[in-house]
Amino acid sequence: MSLEQAPWSHPGYGLVFAYVQQRAGLQLPTCIPAAEEGIARAMARTGLEDLRLYQSLLASDPSVFDALLNELTIGETYFFRTHEHFDFLRHQALPELRRMRGPEHAMRVWSAGCSSGEEPYSLAVLLMEEGYGHRMEVHATDISRAALAHAQQAHYSAWSLRSTGAERMRPFLRQEDKRYVLAPEVRQRVRFQYLNLALDTWPSPESGIGGMDIIFCRNVLIYFTRDTIAAVARRLYESLADGGFLITGPSDPSLSGFAPLEPLLTGWGVAWQRLAPGVRPAPAAPPSFASLPPLPPLPVAPAPVRFPTPPPLPVLPPPVLSPPTAPPPAPVPPRPPDRLEPARQAMERGDWQDAAQLARAQADGPESAEVAIRALANVNPEAAAAACAEAASRFPLAAGLRYLEAVLLLGLGRLAEAERAARQVVYLEPRLAVAHLTLGHVLRRRNDTAGAARAFRSAEELCAALPPDTAVPLSEGERAGSLARVAHDERLRLELMMTTPEER
Repeated sequence: MSLEQAPWSHPGYGLVFAYVQQRAGLQLPTCIPAAEEGIARAMARTGLEDLRLYQSLLASDPSVFDALLNELTIGETYFFRTHEHFDFLRHQALPELRRMRGPEHAMRVWSAGCSSGEEPYSLAVLLMEEGYGHRMEVHATDISRAALAHAQQAHYSAWSLRSTGAERMRPFLRQEDKRYVLAPEVRQRVRFQYLNLALDTWPSPESGIGGMDIIFCRNVLIYFTRDTIAAVARRLYESLADGGFLITGPSDPSLSGFAPLEPLLTGWGVAWQRLAPGVRPAPAAPPSFASLPPLPPLPVAPAPVRFPTPPPLPVLPPPVLSPPTAPPPAPVPPRPPDRLEPARQAMERGDWQDAAQLARAQADGPESAEVAIRALANVNPEAAAAACAEAASRFPLAAGLRYLEAVLLLGLGRLAEAERAARQVVYLEPRLAVAHLTLGHVLRRRNDTAGAARAFRSAEELCAALPPDTAVPLSEGERAGSLARVAHDERLRLELMMTTPEER
């Protein structure tokens, strides 16, 4: 739905949002009434009732524009939010950067979209814990001047300490009544400044943005249009030093195709790294099929069938010209041949060895690897799981490979690894029903009854949203109605286990 097609109750709302989109790159929200309510609340604070006058005020008063942005976006943040990201820095990113840069390097970190400051202060504390002391530069930017003022004041409520990881902040907080005041030793390590990510004003020496070792840009890209995401992704890449890491939020769009960043698939999602020119990840060895017995010799091909030469066509008289007619529709170009079709046919015949070799003969890619691994799984599941893990490392954004890995690991009883793979699939493809279904089976076997019930509910809802006869992706032809019933029954069984006899 375009901005012009949106069902605004008054055209003035569309004009106001068009101005916000032009200036901040925000995409059109899916719920237009909610956007109108946000605009109305921001307008009420100005005392204006005319939408055109309000639009003029937006252009002239930065505080009014800030207030509107706060209504149209969610500034949700707290100390050490999503602790997995900070664990990734501690255990992987910082050690790797230390090896590349040397022990005396001053770490440059940027919190892009810092809101009220909890994120950059958490980054500063992490660096202090890791021994960087004064060898750090923590930059923090936001488009909201009100949020920046709050961040620089560094007074917080208990709500900013609601995560488990936030306990690490308590040594640096002094309680005053119901507020917590951050210690100067942390505050002085963070530099705050205004920056509109949608504008082409960075990276630059003037902004101080450039040559960053670590960038946190979490839960910001979700608000941008596709064109803005592409532009911001390129500038984020340009802002990183070689070897630097970019962390985005779990709901943010993938940056694959927008910038030459290397995806790093972790247990919590995807991190991104800018590799040095000419440096690429070491190619992994191709899947091993040594455990398969040699193929039997092929039978001698029968003699080709020869068709008789057809007689010459008769000479036809010239056609009678008729009045010109509309040109016929342009022919539809033929679909390119499916190079994996012979391998798939071998799979259907149960000829696993032939299927694996036919798939391996094709160009290296996630689809050919998946077919080969499926064939190998019918002969040696352990080897298939190893081959799948290797292929998934080469194609970290291929959800099909990760799903296949989760299924194989579940069958082998390697439940912790299966859960990790299943969660990675859910991150890569949140609407893939079979991923939620597999995660439910894994969690049930790990005695996480509540988590399994949630996973089955997600699978049930995704399948129920499809026509019952629709084939569910990656389900080997299972229909949506059938899988919805399976997920429904599994969920009810688990929910019954969680209820007390009195509740039943």
